[in-house]
Amino acid sequence: MTTVRFGRFELDPKRGELRKDGEIIRLPPQPFKVLLSLATRSGEAVTRDEIRQEIWNGETFVDFDQALNFCIRQIREALNDDADAPRYIETLRRRGYRFLPPIETAAAGAPARATRLIVLPFRMLRPDAETDFLAFSLPDAITASLSGLQSLVVRSSVAASRFRGDVPDPKRLAEEADVDAVLTGSLMRAGDQLRVSTQLTAVPAGTLLWCQTLQASVGELFQVQDELTHRIVDSLAIPLTASDRGMLTRDVPASERGYDYYLRGNQLSHDRKQWTAARDLYLRAVAEDPRYAPAWARLGRMYHVMGKYVDAGVGDNLDRAEGAFRRALEINPELPVAHKLYAQLEVDLGRAPAAMVRLLERAKSADPELFAGLVSACRYCGLLEASVAADAKARSLEPRIRTSIPHTWFQMGDYERVATRPLDENLYIGPMAFASTGRTAEAIAALIGLEQKTPARARDFMVAARTLLEGRVADSLAAIGRITAADFRDPEGLFYFVRHLAHLKQKDAAVQLLQRVVRGGFCCYPIMARDPWLDPIRDRPEFARLLRDARSRHRDALAAFDSVNGHVTLGMSRSARAHK
Repeated sequence: MTTVRFGRFELDPKRGELRKDGEIIRLPPQPFKVLLSLATRSGEAVTRDEIRQEIWNGETFVDFDQALNFCIRQIREALNDDADAPRYIETLRRRGYRFLPPIETAAAGAPARATRLIVLPFRMLRPDAETDFLAFSLPDAITASLSGLQSLVVRSSVAASRFRGDVPDPKRLAEEADVDAVLTGSLMRAGDQLRVSTQLTAVPAGTLLWCQTLQASVGELFQVQDELTHRIVDSLAIPLTASDRGMLTRDVPASERGYDYYLRGNQLSHDRKQWTAARDLYLRAVAEDPRYAPAWARLGRMYHVMGKYVDAGVGDNLDRAEGAFRRALEINPELPVAHKLYAQLEVDLGRAPAAMVRLLERAKSADPELFAGLVSACRYCGLLEASVAADAKARSLEPRIRTSIPHTWFQMGDYERVATRPLDENLYIGPMAFASTGRTAEAIAALIGLEQKTPARARDFMVAARTLLEGRVADSLAAIGRITAADFRDPEGLFYFVRHLAHLKQKDAAVQLLQRVVRGGFCCYPIMARDPWLDPIRDRPEFARLLRDARSRHRDALAAFDSVNGHVTLGMSRSARAHK
């Protein structure tokens, strides 16, 4: 016998109980049977005659209609449902009823799968240069506001963009995006008014849960976002913790103009060529509204990626990124996007253990991005098996999420697996893995084509790899020199050059750079202890000292991981948490 769950409710057929957040809700046996019958056929039209055949064993009696009507009233009272605006039981006039929310079934006592939602890009019914950005930015803002809820998984805006301009079949969408519900919408501007029409649909059944049209001025966009966010939570019956409720109500912009800048920045921030414009829009947003934490968090990300991948002002950009993230968390200490993005910066700045612990402490939510962040943080600490487990957790929530797992595979020596990924996703380790699997010529040809499309610092990573594969040692060393001479602070990226230099017998340079790597916080002891490319420098006393330092940091990180029961969070056995 299986338990049927929907939102905050569950039906236990074995005990004949309806529970809400674990608390028993009184419901007599006959209404319970009716509710169970409807729920197990979620999304389907169930006729009154079918209910009579199943619940009353087909017998005919004068008061059947009255008895069923009374059962439905009792069910609606127990669920706090409204017949005129139903969230659970829809009356089909002269036919029967339909159960609206998606359900899941599991063995009694098994944990419930979180409801999964995707918010697709909206359609512009009439092109308008002033508001076209909202087709992406408004759904993106709704997605961001729902991310981090413990009982809801929201597919990323990047995943949703795959369906831009498409109205996919509900069954196909459910299968490809692995979701239970989809929000679609359209936008049209008339003067200073914006008409936002949205529909929430359960998939794969294709059942329309609700549709709504809101009319608002362009300056009232946050109110539109807020109303849609709360209606989604209510209609999917998402159970909310006290923290969840606070998260949904905390970040309210004080400036319409600032919120407009924020939305425009969100659209541009996903295009590498528009990073400078996005940064400037976020700066305008926080100038207009200094207490809007999400804008500070997004500004921090722009400073971080620009500092890491663009030449000018590297150190200044990373310092500004840290300042922006701290400001966001000062305003809202629980803001999920700020914690996720700040952890990425901390890893690059050599504070991976702190980032790892903070993400593990917040990984109770169904947010795949938190686990994606743990992929990097655990690896920098040398916890390679934990990194793999974090990737698996992220993919269980968001199958198409992109994480840094190829770097973990590379450091575990699984070059075959790294080579299954496109080269443009891994600009240095990709070609090195290709070469390790006998595909050197293919890697060189691909790199030549990619280099012209890549910003300067990232291009030098590719040049260093390509010229090494071509046997042009001087050019390869020159490319490494350009990166290491700059204020490049990613210790993992620098570690790849340590092994590169050691392989080319540049022993003094390799040991000096390794010192910078370990001091920078990269303590992946397993690869340092075993990588054959480091063999040329293993006889150096300084290498032995640095290896001991890395091992000590690795052990401290493992102790920090254990202190917050990281193996439980990531679904690992305690003995498997570190790479042997």
